[in-house]
Amino acid sequence: MLIDIFRSAKRYWHIEILGGLDKPFKWRRLFLKCHKINRYRYLFWFRLAYAMHQQDSKFWRRRGKLLNERISRQFNVEIMLGASIGEGLWIAHPNGIVITSHAIIGKDFRIWQNCTLGIKGQREFAALRIGDGVRVHAHACIISDDLELGDNVIIGAGAFVNKSVPSNHMYITKSVGEMKRYDPQSMGRLQNQTKKGG
Repeated sequence: MLIDIFRSAKRYWHIEILGGLDKPFKWRRLFLKCHKINRYRYLFWFRLAYAMHQQDSKFWRRRGKLLNERISRQFNVEIMLGASIGEGLWIAHPNGIVITSHAIIGKDFRIWQNCTLGIKGQREFAALRIGDGVRVHAHACIISDDLELGDNVIIGAGAFVNKSVPSNHMYITKSVGEMKRYDPQSMGRLQNQTKKGG
């Protein structure tokens, strides 16, 4: 059982941390990358917890859950172990990322900081199905009980997605920035205190 866990985790580490199966697997290089780069450190522990949770044994599934809870607190990333995530997971900055256990995600998935993939919880059975090669940029929010993102979909930064997106499409939420001149007097007490302090 333990050998199966490490064999599964090692394959993920080889692809996601060391850069692919075509490159030689070296433990020293793996540990150096994890020591120096925060996102690789998170991926190392997450994939170990993920491999534990995939086992039939309640003992190892429980250990995987406990490990995942620990790294969730440490890195502020909450990827629930019920989620299915294919090989090639890439996290730009491990901060503020939430992925529901109802997510089914394909290979080569890339996600940036402060993104949420969640469900509304209004249906008995919910699923977020995400294809291969999908990119979810910073501050995007994907919320639905039944949604599918096709292969090679790009979700723009700050987008709110609550409907399916076909393959090879980009989804953005348009927002209009606006500048207005303001009266410094309207800034109130804080503005006056800043002037006195400066």
